[in-house]
Amino acid sequence: MKISILGGTGKLGKGLALRLALAGYDVKIGSRDMKKAELKAEEYSKICNCTIKGSTNDEAARWCDVAIVAIPWNDVLDFVRIHREILCDKIVVSPVVPMVKIDKLMVYKPPNNSMAEEIAKILNSKKVVSAFQNIPAGRFSNLNEKPEFDVIVCGDDLESKMIVMDIVNSIENLRALDGGPLYNSRIVESFTPLLINISILNKIRELGIRLI
Repeated sequence: MKISILGGTGKLGKGLALRLALAGYDVKIGSRDMKKAELKAEEYSKICNCTIKGSTNDEAARWCDVAIVAIPWNDVLDFVRIHREILCDKIVVSPVVPMVKIDKLMVYKPPNNSMAEEIAKILNSKKVVSAFQNIPAGRFSNLNEKPEFDVIVCGDDLESKMIVMDIVNSIENLRALDGGPLYNSRIVESFTPLLINISILNKIRELGIRLI
């Protein structure tokens, strides 16, 4: 299966690229800048001793079976509008959380509904699935870390959701949990600023979730 991480040069993109490549997937990272994507892909490939490709976001979106949109939240909806024709028939995974910093703490700021629902609305697609919102990107991008996290997966198309859950479960130490329909992404997205704020207020390292 071919998985593209669009906007894959940040910390979450790095962690996903490394760990998905180690799980045996054909991985490509995308960027607005072709050279940056190629350099990052070369860097990531050396870290995990796997082959990770790099290209423009445009080309990566066309190439893949599953597109993970790791684009900054304030840019992602415009990105999806521009690439609508390419993405509308693919499984699109949203790890995006809209949040802003106010008085040193993070506040959840959805545009209307969840970011995942907004993406689905633009694409007019039931194949949009939300996942990975609560993964602590810094720890996840460090292969010396073996964090055991749960990933809540929400979506309206059962087949697409099950494919994404299989992808999550293929990553060592992650467990996929069915979070129900896509509208539950509103709850899942809102966990992220809470986890960040707990980390800040208690001066502890990045947090994820594990439901036991």
